[in-house]
Amino acid sequence: MKQPMFFYKFVSSDRLDILTGGMIRFTPVTDLNDPFELNPTITPIASKYFELLQDISEGKCESLSFDESDYEYSSERHYQVDQMRKVFDSKIAEYGVLSVSSNDKINQFLTVSMPDKSDPRTNLLMWSHYGDSHKGLVIEFEAGFVEGIDMKLVEYRDEREILTFEDIEDDNFDSILLRKSIEWSYEQEYRAILPLAKADSVNGGVHLFKIIKSKVRSITFGSKMPNDKKLYIIKTLKSDADYKHISYNHARLHDDGYFLDFYYDDGAVTNNPPYGMQRIFTQKKL
Repeated sequence: MKQPMFFYKFVSSDRLDILTGGMIRFTPVTDLNDPFELNPTITPIASKYFELLQDISEGKCESLSFDESDYEYSSERHYQVDQMRKVFDSKIAEYGVLSVSSNDKINQFLTVSMPDKSDPRTNLLMWSHYGDSHKGLVIEFEAGFVEGIDMKLVEYRDEREILTFEDIEDDNFDSILLRKSIEWSYEQEYRAILPLAKADSVNGGVHLFKIIKSKVRSITFGSKMPNDKKLYIIKTLKSDADYKHISYNHARLHDDGYFLDFYYDDGAVTNNPPYGMQRIFTQKKL
């Protein structure tokens, strides 16, 4: 699958410090908002037998036979599940996740893309859940906006992840960091995963990594952000030479459908677009 060129981070307006400070948080996996995430089923069945059982269920091989020692072995492992979960939790707690939204079909001309759902900025749920109920903003980054990150697409599934003891002992759980319930598929999520120990700064338990300011491409303001706050943000960013290139988009509610439309403005008009940006309707005289 082709990698997207641009990624989108929904934030509340008080997260302007991402840009002014040039740092972005990688969230410890223990703080993610889905309680099922990184909470796999841990099976006492050994990897080699687990794979065989999967083959049997799919009709790829004959049934297995067990002797007394096999049952004894299985019983011992059954009572080790809680211990292995603690081992897993300890290992996974070393990582932090940066979540953004994207896909490889985004039309960069945002003002003509609505109500195209491929662009995360047109998604009403994303604005409601992560953009402070449309009072926040979206930061658009070019690929490589944090040194050394590899953005990977999240896989949405109906089945819960299963790990064996061997998976945990061998640190073979990379895939679980990239799997979520199908219920979250509207997020179109990509992730970067890094050890928290590599953070450039730790402030009150918050692990921060430097962003490359030249990789910030645009800001999109939510439809309910107050005009004075927009102007403050634009003025603040324009005062930083590293952000002179940023473009500014403004969301607003469409008059007819359940979707947003957008216009561009660098702070001169903000919530009051000039005539050419306004919607013009014609009606035949009866």
